[in-house]
Amino acid sequence: MMQVDTQIETDQKTLRLRDAFRVLAWEVFETNPQIREDLNQRYTRFYSRWRQSKIRSMDLSQLTQLAAERGFSIEQLLTIRECYYSIAQPYPDTFAHD
Repeated sequence: MMQVDTQIETDQKTLRLRDAFRVLAWEVFETNPQIREDLNQRYTRFYSRWRQSKIRSMDLSQLTQLAAERGFSIEQLLTIRECYYSIAQPYPDTFAHD
């Protein structure tokens, strides 16, 4: 049972880390001043490139190595991802009445 739990944790961390790289890539792509398309067109172009990325098939050790090569810690990448999603979420209803 312990091995299954460890594998699930590893799989979840891999998915979060892979998604952190996607978020980071999108942030760079999305803020490129040379791209003057609407948001849907930009994301469509980005996603077609992302689907071909080697990152999508990397395991945890490969992602960890890539992070180190790019000068990031795992914690930094996961924080970037967390911040991205916290900004992307709508405000809770408690703020709607202010």
